[in-house]
Amino acid sequence: FLANALRVKANIYKEKKVYYVTAPCCDNFNDLYDENCNLLGHPDGGFTGRGDGNFPDFNETKTHEQLIWADKRK
Repeated sequence: FLANALRVKANIYKEKKVYYVTAPCCDNFNDLYDENCNLLGHPDGGFTGRGDGNFPDFNETKTHEQLIWADKRK
């Protein structure tokens, strides 16, 4: 799942550890994975910028954000 990722960040969301993976372009979904790398959904991104609509509070309620990996290529 990192093939096209720009960044991977660990967060706590609803008392669980999750991994937020940003896409390389604004029209792609950003992915949210659980601690076992199961895709939970898309909190933001896509054509509307609102993701799949299943995590409308993710950006406002996530905590303990930690950068895990970033693509440093330009």
